[in-house]
Amino acid sequence: MWIVTIRSPLGEPAEYVLKPGKSTLGRKTDNDVPIPDESASRVHAELIYDQKANTVVVRDLNSTNGTFVNRERITQPRTLTPDDQIRIGQHIITLTKQDTAPKPGGQDSLSGTQPLTRDLLLESLDQHAVLLYEVAGRLNTIIDLETALREVSNLLRVALGADKCEVILSEKFGQLQELGFPTTIARLALDQRSAVVIPDLSATQQDSGLGKSALLLRIRSVMCTPILSGEEIAGLIYVYKTRPLARPFDQRDLQLAVAISHQAALTIQRTRLLKRIRQEQRIRGLLQRFFAAPDAEVFLQDYLQTGRLPELSEQTLTVLFTDICDSTGLAERLGAWRFSKILSRYYQDMTGAVFEQGGLVNKYLGDGLMAVFGVTRNKPDPEERAVHAALEMLRRLEALSEVEGEKIEVGVGVNTGPAIAGYLGSEDRVEYTVLGDAVNVAQRLQEQARPNRVFIGAATRVALNGNFSFRAVGDVELRGRKQPIETFEVLRS
Repeated sequence: MWIVTIRSPLGEPAEYVLKPGKSTLGRKTDNDVPIPDESASRVHAELIYDQKANTVVVRDLNSTNGTFVNRERITQPRTLTPDDQIRIGQHIITLTKQDTAPKPGGQDSLSGTQPLTRDLLLESLDQHAVLLYEVAGRLNTIIDLETALREVSNLLRVALGADKCEVILSEKFGQLQELGFPTTIARLALDQRSAVVIPDLSATQQDSGLGKSALLLRIRSVMCTPILSGEEIAGLIYVYKTRPLARPFDQRDLQLAVAISHQAALTIQRTRLLKRIRQEQRIRGLLQRFFAAPDAEVFLQDYLQTGRLPELSEQTLTVLFTDICDSTGLAERLGAWRFSKILSRYYQDMTGAVFEQGGLVNKYLGDGLMAVFGVTRNKPDPEERAVHAALEMLRRLEALSEVEGEKIEVGVGVNTGPAIAGYLGSEDRVEYTVLGDAVNVAQRLQEQARPNRVFIGAATRVALNGNFSFRAVGDVELRGRKQPIETFEVLRS
């Protein structure tokens, strides 16, 4: 007896018992073997079964798009063997010679494990090129891993005519039983890095223990294939049938599962890479809000190695505050449009001065900004860098005032001391936070430094080692503090 099996990317496999004599294949529904494919002619080809000789011949009936046997378009009748593959459009037709006598012990020769060797993979890809073309076309448009794996499961379930199919990622291997899969068969596939196929579970030797958990789930036929990504087992494809009359899995089904496991591995790699790239771009954008591009890359590399941004910790930092004097009056005098343009240029110039000295722009404050030095490990002498940035700010501000023809004045305060600093927030919104008395003092110093002066605290003064000229301002009472702060003015040369 010969069984005709038709597979396509669009539906479950269909089986027909080949009758003696001629059987037509084509797009018309009244053909003996209907082929619902737009590339098929109405009456496309015929199979001729000689029951006495037990042979099958295929003949093309002058179809428009041709009949292919083993990838070769036929022009003459071709005698078929059980290993031959007929293609009409996207439909693959195979013939199986089925013995009526049962095999000794009821065992199927396919039962057991098949190592996922390179040869098995190449053979599987070769046998299912048409279906894989369709699978790749669908998966290549999906960038979300969960959606992609769900699509793989649906495609394979339909293509195999299975009752259940699931792609399980490695991080869920401990939940197999909860997900409704026999752990014994799964563990065998994982431990041996092999495809496990049991066409007829009822014929499996029970004393082996291989099918006990599967029988509890009323599974009739089962396949389990690891998803290999290099040396890593990235996941597992589990597929089974529970219907009593369902066609058992065969060698071509196994090849299809192996081929799609390879496609699933590529999909997992691609979606994980895309996720990593998106995350890297997000973190790079976040870091570049605070750091100059080269410094942002340093922190990005740390993030890629550790998987996290610097958390809150106590550090010794140098904090700089600057703010425009009487910005309200300036805005009233200039009008909103012109004031906004000046403010934009002001922020660009002040930010540039900070970045040139390796500082971090922590936040913009309406008409001022807060910068921090000492965060980047490869930038020594943060106190000197902060003061250089402060003096450069005043120089750029004078140039801006001259260009705009407006007197723009600021105060700049710099202070060094312990602070709690690091990234704080949720997955969707993260900010670099700096907290502590050193921050409050720097902010109050800039209020005292107007107009166009740089005031620094004692700790900053000590760290500068005489590289700048100073004037002692004395102990200054700062708003919000009980104790005065010893203050110095940095003199411009």
